[in-house]
Amino acid sequence: MNENPREDAGSEEFVGELTNHQTSMLAYIRSLAPGSSGARDLLQEVNITLWQKRNTFELGTNFKAWAFQTIRYHMLNHRRRLISRGWLIFDDDLIERLSPEFEIEPDDLEDRHLALRTCLLRLRPQDRDLLHHRYATTSSLQEYATATSRSAGTLKAILFNLRAALKRCIERQLQATSRNPG
Repeated sequence: MNENPREDAGSEEFVGELTNHQTSMLAYIRSLAPGSSGARDLLQEVNITLWQKRNTFELGTNFKAWAFQTIRYHMLNHRRRLISRGWLIFDDDLIERLSPEFEIEPDDLEDRHLALRTCLLRLRPQDRDLLHHRYATTSSLQEYATATSRSAGTLKAILFNLRAALKRCIERQLQATSRNPG
C-alpha cells in the first residue's frame, strides 16, 4: 500500500478523469482514423501512454485537452507505422488540421448516444438488422444481400436512407432535449 495519501488521491482523481473521457476519446480516435477497426485497441494503447505519463498531468487542469493532444501524437506515430507497412493514408498536416474539428464534449456525445438509441428503437426490425450487420459484423454487404434475397445495390440505397433518417431523428431528439432539459 502506498504511504502517501496525497499520491493515492491524485491517482484516484486521474483514474476518474480517464474513465469519464473514454467515450469522447474513442470518438476522437475514430474521427482521426475513420474505418479503422482497431479504434478500441488504439484507445487502450493511448490509455497505457496516459497512465505512464500521469505524473506530467497537472490535476485541476483540462484533462480532455491533455488527453486529446496525446491522442494526436499517438495517431501520428500510428500513421507512420502504417506507412512503413506500405499503407496509403492521410499526411500529418491533414490530421493536425482536422483533429480540432472532431473534439466533442463528453456530455454532447452521451446525448447523441441516447438520441441514437431512441431513434434506432423506432426503426423496423429488418432495418435495425441491416444496420447491425453493416456496422457491427465483419461479413460483407454482398453476403447479407444473398442471405436476405436482396441486391447489394438495394441494401446500399436503404442504408443511405436509414442514415439520413437517423440523422434527422437524432437532431430532432437533441432539439427536444435542449428545449426540455430534465
